[in-house]
Amino acid sequence: MSIERTLFWFKDGDVQLTTLSNDYFGLGCLMTRLLNEKFDGKKLKFINLEFSTLKTYEIFPVLPKDTPYYYGGHLKYYGVLDLDFFMSLSKVERTFYIWENAFKYLVKSASTLKNSNLTESATYAYNKGAEMNLNPDFRVVDTEVILQGEKVRASVWINFKEEGMHSKLTLEQHNGVIFEKELDKTKNGVEVFLELYKAIVVEGDNIVVKGRRDAENLPLKIPYSEIFNKVK
Repeated sequence: MSIERTLFWFKDGDVQLTTLSNDYFGLGCLMTRLLNEKFDGKKLKFINLEFSTLKTYEIFPVLPKDTPYYYGGHLKYYGVLDLDFFMSLSKVERTFYIWENAFKYLVKSASTLKNSNLTESATYAYNKGAEMNLNPDFRVVDTEVILQGEKVRASVWINFKEEGMHSKLTLEQHNGVIFEKELDKTKNGVEVFLELYKAIVVEGDNIVVKGRRDAENLPLKIPYSEIFNKVK
């Protein structure tokens, strides 16, 4: 990927608003994926978009308020957040507020860096995300397997929920889900959770979900008997 990670950070004075930052971790993941669908410029390792209150800039006047800062492949934008106004919005309104302002920050950063490709990618990501209703859920593994002589789409999903991130396996045929199984869950903001799953294969009479060697619950074998009993 040309862009490894996009994160939204929230701060009020000298207090990191970690809960808010974690709440929008999935939205940052969505932005990263959509940017990478178009971005083919010089690699940006990390994009960190700050949503900080005026109090933050009063305490730390050295911070370049409403200004981007780029160094060694890292892009940071120091945005300004009216926290009282933000918290008065509905949950849906807050999500679109962050999305719209993230887009503005990226476009302003691109202008400062004279990076037209980032402008194009940000515009694409903004519009595509809105079309998706800013749903951050995605297939981290997506492949085709043969079950009893028939082609089946096998996927591991990452789902973002209020209480945390969940992973699940789905098997689909003829555009319908024929089997679904929850695999694991963790709190929002745990980046390694996005990198656990690597492959789905058939071994003997089992579907096997494979992943990183240090993953405690992987590989996971799911016997045909469990799958086809549920299908019936």
